[in-house]
Amino acid sequence: MASKIFLYWASGSPPCWRVMLALEEKGLAGYQNKLLQFSKNEHKSEEVLKWNPRGQVPTMVFDNSFAINESVAACEFLEKQFAQQGTKLTPDATAELAKMLQRKCEVQNLDNKGREVIVYKFFKIGAVDGKVDPEKAKTLFDAFLEELKHWEKYASEGEYIAGSTLTLADLLLFPNLAIYQRMGLDLQKHAPNLFNYYNRVVKRPSVEKTWPPHWKESPGPAGIFE
Repeated sequence: MASKIFLYWASGSPPCWRVMLALEEKGLAGYQNKLLQFSKNEHKSEEVLKWNPRGQVPTMVFDNSFAINESVAACEFLEKQFAQQGTKLTPDATAELAKMLQRKCEVQNLDNKGREVIVYKFFKIGAVDGKVDPEKAKTLFDAFLEELKHWEKYASEGEYIAGSTLTLADLLLFPNLAIYQRMGLDLQKHAPNLFNYYNRVVKRPSVEKTWPPHWKESPGPAGIFE
């Protein structure tokens, strides 16, 4: 069945990484894939646009018949379609299921705050004459840290972010944390429980197998999350 899945992806993209983690955790490591380069505008090629009119990644094609182009939807599809194999990513117990669904949706809050920091400090979008305003940068970072406090609390409640087992919520959260750390976030200083959680998840085979290739070759742009 893995051969029926084709994934268009980009290295270091959190949404792509989420889907790749789900594929690994569900035992679908044999899927076909194509690494695209944003610098060459390959995500806007006719080949990709055929499946994804938005020209975005990830684009996951299933059985050469339809595509799922949103990372959360792709992860949920894989969990349901391959429920009987690999890691079970959805709890059965009512309370645990509710917590997982809540945390899965809440990841977007952290994603939004983190993106605001990256867009302003790294891409300098909104910066006057390309110069970052220290006060604005601090305001954005403080708002990010305020959101991070919620996740620090969640990380203190169990081995994983929504309980004692790995769930879809972890697959959505982890790539974001990895990006922030690569860009200079001192997770141990600001959220020690979350730091321990991160170090637990990073050892999973699925993470090791899907670690962004270019991250192994060069350091990240440190100083963005500080």
